[in-house]
Amino acid sequence: MATATPVTSPAAPQTTQGVRPWLGWFALAVVVGMQAGTFFRPLGALGETRVADWIDLLTAYAVIGTAAMVMYRAAATRSQWVVFGVASVTFALGKGLHLAANSISNVPDAAVADASIVHLWDEVVSHVMWFSGLFLLLLSLAWALQHVTWRVGLLDLVVAALVAVTLVNNYIEGAQPWLGLIFLGVLLAMGIRSHPSPASRLLIVVGGLGLLLLVGWGIFWFITDGQVFPEFSELGWI
Repeated sequence: MATATPVTSPAAPQTTQGVRPWLGWFALAVVVGMQAGTFFRPLGALGETRVADWIDLLTAYAVIGTAAMVMYRAAATRSQWVVFGVASVTFALGKGLHLAANSISNVPDAAVADASIVHLWDEVVSHVMWFSGLFLLLLSLAWALQHVTWRVGLLDLVVAALVAVTLVNNYIEGAQPWLGLIFLGVLLAMGIRSHPSPASRLLIVVGGLGLLLLVGWGIFWFITDGQVFPEFSELGWI
């Protein structure tokens, strides 16, 4: 495994070693955790709850924990840690709201499941906070990694592409495509601005591929069916 070292300061602490593997674990946590409900749905129910929801309790720990290790290994500054802290709280709060409200929306009682207050917390507030928190986490990591270098291989680019697909899936099914367009656009712009650092290449893949997929989805369905960004569940896919 390649060892990451800072570009600009040869005397920087050795905590910059091991950035790449922890960045990989972070990406895995995002890919699995942000789609836990879909991945683990076949496991069925546990009483009145779903097994997937119990597993999903680990998502915030996995995503924030691995991201924290990347920040530590990259020798993040105090300002970068402050942004990371705000991002972590926003992500965890949004994820928790979503998990709780989504569980309520799955109860057999239609009057409860379809209540407007449940929809507000499940589909609107929680999604905005959850996705915004992850976006801020990505920003804090990109900031901390801007002067860290490692050899970017094919595997790194494939993992970045999987993250892009994951984000697009969440923006579409989470009914936040316009927010996704903004977030992906910012990630792409950051990647272009900080080129040619290793982190910039990953940002370009995540932001560029994500925008291509999200915009393509919107254009395809608008042309074929007159809909703009239909959710997968509305199409009967999940």
